[in-house]
Amino acid sequence: MSRLVLFFHTLVLTGLVIACLLSPVFALNYWIIFDTYVLRVFGGIGVLTLATWYVYGGECPFTVWENSFRKSEGKQIYTEPCMDRYALRWFGLTLPRRFSDIFPIAILLIPLVTRAFI
Repeated sequence: MSRLVLFFHTLVLTGLVIACLLSPVFALNYWIIFDTYVLRVFGGIGVLTLATWYVYGGECPFTVWENSFRKSEGKQIYTEPCMDRYALRWFGLTLPRRFSDIFPIAILLIPLVTRAFI
């Protein structure tokens, strides 16, 4: 089950990053829809992200859930941020300090800043 949580977590994060990076293109082509919904959708995701970090003591809820399942499966849990862990394991990359704290919020700013300029 921990692998399923990891898969879903990776899928959600990847989808969010792609949507945020493409948001300026979407804004240019569908500006009326973008202008109407972007603040609600991406602003809501941002508030939800910050709220869940608060609820889980600064940790991503997906990481908390994955570790919970890892523990029940007899696997070792990890304490580092999931982005740091899997960037190193999957790609051999060591992320800069605090990257995994700043990146999710920074990526959510792209559509919000884009909205400010349309």
